[in-house]
Amino acid sequence: MTIFISCFFNLVARNVLHTKFFEYLKKTKGYRIILLVPKINADAFKKEFSNTNIIIESVHFLPMSKINLLFHWLSWNLLNTKSKKIHKIVQFGKDSNRLMYMFTSFLGWLGGYKIIRKIFRKLDYWLVPRGMFDYLFNKYKPDMVLATDIQDLRVQELCDTSLVREAKRRGIYSMGMGRSWDSMTTKGLLRTLPTKLVVQSVSIKDQAVRYHSVDSEQIVVTGTLHYDKYVLDERTSRETFFRELGLDPSKKLILLTIPSDIWTGNASLSHYLLNIFSQLNDQIIVRFPLFGKVDIGDFKPAQTMVFDNPYNSDRLEESCLSISDDDHLADLIYHSDVVVTGPSSIILDASIFNKPIVLIGFDGEEAKPYGQSMARYYDYEHQQLAILSGGMKVAKDRDQLINLVLEYLANPDLDNKGRRQVAENICFKLDGQSGLRLAQLIWNTLTPKK
Repeated sequence: MTIFISCFFNLVARNVLHTKFFEYLKKTKGYRIILLVPKINADAFKKEFSNTNIIIESVHFLPMSKINLLFHWLSWNLLNTKSKKIHKIVQFGKDSNRLMYMFTSFLGWLGGYKIIRKIFRKLDYWLVPRGMFDYLFNKYKPDMVLATDIQDLRVQELCDTSLVREAKRRGIYSMGMGRSWDSMTTKGLLRTLPTKLVVQSVSIKDQAVRYHSVDSEQIVVTGTLHYDKYVLDERTSRETFFRELGLDPSKKLILLTIPSDIWTGNASLSHYLLNIFSQLNDQIIVRFPLFGKVDIGDFKPAQTMVFDNPYNSDRLEESCLSISDDDHLADLIYHSDVVVTGPSSIILDASIFNKPIVLIGFDGEEAKPYGQSMARYYDYEHQQLAILSGGMKVAKDRDQLINLVLEYLANPDLDNKGRRQVAENICFKLDGQSGLRLAQLIWNTLTPKK
């Protein structure tokens, strides 16, 4: 049995290939796995993943054709969610193009109707050029396609949408996965539907049904694959972890994850945040972002403040997190007493380890208009799902940030129930079996019926 697995987005390695799921799959007798990777990453993938039953095929990306680019743009604007409405407000703030704002808002309104979504997908299927993956389908004749990032929105011809569409045209079984907890509400309308849509939680399943008209019978909830390790693996001991960082394990620790300019619009908030936390007497680890830039100016950390610098890239799609880096991040959160972060998936990581969470909801010394503010992100559906659980609090200014941190340090059980709700509602069953559930779905699908 031959399976195509798309690896066009770098973090697929962490989200899928470094998980229990892939361990099960590659050990399955009679399976041949073809990893489709960008040409630029082929050598690295061959070095890490090549095996007797695993083949690395490099894909050279091409710019989108005009018709494909049109459907890409339409999908981006047809999704009728509050998050997408905020995106349009942000764009209007940048270009002041009222006519385009009104038109894209009208498209969003149209996208709220199932019949429009159905017509859009039919046109996409028939009008977008065929044959984008012909050479790979003809060469390997796969029995299944697993698209790991069904809403890849990079402007390139060869992507998960094209892969699933080509599988559909050939009558080949396909599974599509959303990249993250915000996939169904902040990205575009699903352009083509796989045979099965694999999602991380029941809440994401509900979003797929509501906003994308996916039949509930077509959706399978597995949980988040890379969280199996968080649940099952032992963490580094507190003494060892603190000693390696030059910190005191008997004292409390604050983890501050700095938002990059991708979120803030510029890199200045980081310097402002560092000055705030330098006034506290507690130990602080400052985690810098995986992608985007920060500007700390001439800031010099005290001995009780440690900078943690993961591999950084300019763009999200180029960012990566190795097994050791991911383990280190889990240790950072696990041994923290309070986690201070922006609108990122660190919220979920911290909830899994039941760590108090303070969200950065201000812009620095001066407030920005809503369309440029940090506050707008917390109005997104996926962020609201977490915030309304009561498991975390949003700091609206400097003083509130300090007070919330001190309050959680003094009472770490505060909002405990809400954090558990976040973990269960958004991450599904934290039983360490997410990878097994997906593997079993594939086994059951590919096992010949007697």
